[in-house]
Amino acid sequence: MVRTRTVGKKGQVTIPKEIRDRFGLKEGKKVIFEVKGDEIILRPEKAGKDYVEEFTSVIKKKLEAPNAVELKRLYYGQIEERLY
Repeated sequence: MVRTRTVGKKGQVTIPKEIRDRFGLKEGKKVIFEVKGDEIILRPEKAGKDYVEEFTSVIKKKLEAPNAVELKRLYYGQIEERLY
């Protein structure tokens, strides 16, 4: 999706409604401007809650504990390795 807008006297640009709606940009919502080479990237700032949810979802995936059967297998597997 490409849209063209004109920069106003104070450097302001109006974000098209369909883009605001798609990204949930309401009055008071913060956005981030990022410069990469000769491009300007505008993206919504994630709320603290979004960061926490993203972080905890990663941790949950990586820290899933083995069940009792898996623990027994691991335990007895280590004993066998030490004996032989």
